[in-house]
Amino acid sequence: MGTNHSSQKTAPVRDFIDAADVRGIYLYRKDGYLLSYLRIYPYNLNLKGRDERKAETDRLSAAFKDDRKDFTYFTLPREIDLDKYKSFLKERHSQEMNLGRRHLLAVMLQQCACLTTSGENFEHQHFIKIWKKSANRAAAEEELKERINEFRVRYENAGIHCEVLPEPEIIKLCNLFGNSLQAGFESVDESSLYSPIMQL
Repeated sequence: MGTNHSSQKTAPVRDFIDAADVRGIYLYRKDGYLLSYLRIYPYNLNLKGRDERKAETDRLSAAFKDDRKDFTYFTLPREIDLDKYKSFLKERHSQEMNLGRRHLLAVMLQQCACLTTSGENFEHQHFIKIWKKSANRAAAEEELKERINEFRVRYENAGIHCEVLPEPEIIKLCNLFGNSLQAGFESVDESSLYSPIMQL
């Protein structure tokens, strides 16, 4: 945890099974570390020209040039629930009178069924984790808050939408590792968010 480098890997299970508390934008570990998380939303560079892609990549790289310690980048897969989408397509197909459109809807339904049965209906969620350990908890919180917002601004200046994870979303991350049901991000009952983390 105390290594001074960034790495692209899955989220360490220890971060969540050693959690002592979650408050605001902070996860407090039993060993005294405080952690904050930034979620980075999908961004398709391929929609831009080659020169523009290079310019944006260079600009983002330059923003991180002098900040290379105590953060990690990780991804988590999330299964996409296609049931509502399939129901929508079926309804449109049953109501559509134009043969060409009916055929396109039938193809879309077939593709949707293939994704579901092949197990490829996943998207990857991207996160940056930063941490701090200090005897002065208030000072550590202030430093983490400032730093995680600096990360957010760097991405937003590059046109990439991101979000500092609030308390409910951090607890959902904990549920992935502390809940035997492996609860999904969007299927967690808000009324039971606190029970798994308190049992750790």
